[in-house]
Amino acid sequence: MLRDDSAERAAEPPPPAPSADNRASFMIAAIAVLAMLAVTGVVLAVRSVGDADDSRAARGYQGEIDATESFRAVAFDPDGTWLFAATGSSVEVRHPVTHRRDGAVFAVGAPVSAMAISPDGRRLVTVSDDNAIRVWDVATRQPVGEPLVADGLRRAFSIAISSDGTLLAAAGDGGTALWNLAGREFVGLLAGINGSHSSVAFSPDGSRIATGDTGGGTVTLWNTKTRQPDGEALVAHDPGAPINALAFDHSGTLLADGSGDFIANVWNLVTREHTQFTGNELQPIHSVILSDDGRTLITASLNAVRIYDVPGVAQVGQVFVKDGSDDCWDVALSPNGDTLAVIRDHRIQFWSLAAARK
Repeated sequence: MLRDDSAERAAEPPPPAPSADNRASFMIAAIAVLAMLAVTGVVLAVRSVGDADDSRAARGYQGEIDATESFRAVAFDPDGTWLFAATGSSVEVRHPVTHRRDGAVFAVGAPVSAMAISPDGRRLVTVSDDNAIRVWDVATRQPVGEPLVADGLRRAFSIAISSDGTLLAAAGDGGTALWNLAGREFVGLLAGINGSHSSVAFSPDGSRIATGDTGGGTVTLWNTKTRQPDGEALVAHDPGAPINALAFDHSGTLLADGSGDFIANVWNLVTREHTQFTGNELQPIHSVILSDDGRTLITASLNAVRIYDVPGVAQVGQVFVKDGSDDCWDVALSPNGDTLAVIRDHRIQFWSLAAARK
């Protein structure tokens, strides 16, 4: 027979309620546990940041400049002493090591999309969103005359100055316009095959000008004196792809291009043969740098800055991979060939090319 002990259980006294002292002890213990968890989280976060910093330092990271507004263009002066950085509607001059700002800004009045510095460091030329090409006195930070104009050029995208400082070239809708920089006289227009040019570069000796078509996927070489094409166009990209960037090596024998079809080429201008560099993960290349000796190619897209060994046709380094919204907008290499300045939205990061090239 089953025993019914419900009456006995009902008669059992309830367990004692915790005392005030016990409740306080429980609360103190809980707070202590939460505090330990918080400290552990902070330690892990600090360790993670430290590990990330160590990893970046091992890849050549040398610090950065931070600003409230995004940077859009960057360039070293001819001896590498100063860095010119376009942010907001002005251009700042910064020291690449101490990061301090030098003197007044160039008050452009509109966001700068491209800029170039004369070989003697005395003139800065800017292209801005108000479609103005302005020449600036670097010493006074004031404009030299009114903005430049040219018949046939409606808007500029890219600018370059010849190595002797005499000629300024601006590529854009309608072709590439040329001016005498000192006298500001319009020299002539290099007509675009497809109506416009998206990039321009002078050969180191100034004898040739390279232009990239906006929609033709071609690069044209021009004789600077005659302003006529020098041979057939260089064709290696998709027909509709813009040539966004061009760069010569120091000898003028090699020419690098970067395109909207995610590919960069290095051309041998003697043989007119090219070597193709890929791996940009469906991102248009908007900047290219070719080292003076022609052995290193640097490409920049929004998602990455990659380093290639040209003779080996291989990627040998990468200083930036997209994290969050920090897109790459422009890059510059110091004249000594060691320091890369990389714009990542509102920051400019500095990297040692020798350390990153591994």
